[in-house]
Amino acid sequence: MKIAIPSNDGLMLCHDFGHSRGFLVLTVELGEIIREEMRWNKLSDILCSDDGLLAPIHDCQIVLADAIGNSSKALLAGKNIAVTHTSESIITNAFLQYKENTLRREANTCCCP
Repeated sequence: MKIAIPSNDGLMLCHDFGHSRGFLVLTVELGEIIREEMRWNKLSDILCSDDGLLAPIHDCQIVLADAIGNSSKALLAGKNIAVTHTSESIITNAFLQYKENTLRREANTCCCP
């Protein structure tokens, strides 16, 4: 599984999804990070690709994000990429919260016991 996290430096989560300089992509197997890769947003991808801003994360299944607009949510949903909201600024902490299932997936917000 690949998790994309909007970031300007690979350490801190960029709280505005649409204004991030790139994405830290974590490849996760059995709950452990086996690879980290910083993928920068390239203007040529944004302007010339069908995926636009999503070109760097086309192979990801999940995005951890804070502020994300409805148009970005719709684009992600169209690519079968789930959105999990976090207000955590430190990427490591955001991943640990996701791993421990303390973040809520937008698509699965049922409150059943």
